[in-house]
Amino acid sequence: MEKLKSEGYALVSYGKAETAFQLQSVEIKNPVENEVLIKVEAFGLNYADVMARNKMYREAPSFPAILGYEVVGIVQQIGEKVDPDLLGKRVVAFTRFGGYAQHAVTFDSAVARIDDMPAEEASSLCTQFVTAYYIVCDVA
Repeated sequence: MEKLKSEGYALVSYGKAETAFQLQSVEIKNPVENEVLIKVEAFGLNYADVMARNKMYREAPSFPAILGYEVVGIVQQIGEKVDPDLLGKRVVAFTRFGGYAQHAVTFDSAVARIDDMPAEEASSLCTQFVTAYYIVCDVA
């Protein structure tokens, strides 16, 4: 299967957002086994993204990098071990980078159906929720 051509905002330099990102054509891999391909409707902006843009996040991918830890969108393709019921469903998902693009691939275990939830609300569920949960349940 041929890789999907998509567009995404790639981090090409460190510094201010206005100059650090460029809209670029990117190749998105096809989902395998337990992965899904999501057509992105919205993405969350997280502190990890800001840190990566400012060269403060050691796990950030090298340039050009498509940042973005969470997306809202429609599942367009599924890997061979994914429940076919997920195809065509609206979801929120962790992406572990790759979210600032028209399409993103992630594990099906990182996806939750959201149906009619507004994108601006859903896009803040993943990383912000996990951060708050960690602080309350593991740190406090």
